[in-house]
Amino acid sequence: MISRAVLLLAGVLSVTHVGVAQADEAAMLITPAGVDVRAHLEGGDNLVITILPTMDVKLNGQLGIGVKANGASDGWQDTLPSLLMVDGDYFDGPVLQEFAFDAEAMDMPSALLITFGACLPASGVCILEEAEVTLARETDGSLGLTLAALEP
Repeated sequence: MISRAVLLLAGVLSVTHVGVAQADEAAMLITPAGVDVRAHLEGGDNLVITILPTMDVKLNGQLGIGVKANGASDGWQDTLPSLLMVDGDYFDGPVLQEFAFDAEAMDMPSALLITFGACLPASGVCILEEAEVTLARETDGSLGLTLAALEP
């Protein structure tokens, strides 16, 4: 039988980087392939996610950018899962997505899993990457935000 501590440690080891923000502040991270992912709580009921390719990295337009609730979807007001794709091989630049939520319904932590392909066009190599944005109540009652890059 696997102990709870081992499962917790395995979950911690799968996170490569974590950024934290609270009300109207941004969290950001750079994924292993070099994609800049940012999350921002706006107006107390809107989560803004920006995915910015850096240097020679491009976002794969055919794989798209997928967003789904990671666990319970209580509180999210947008239709999930969602998949944003483009006709060409790559997105033209940064991708901005907004997700409305009911702040009063966010009693338990609620997470969105973001999946996208990061491509190095010069070599033709594309890597599937994942990030997770979690909204959770802080001890003072405010809504906090955590952003983590995950190992796919």
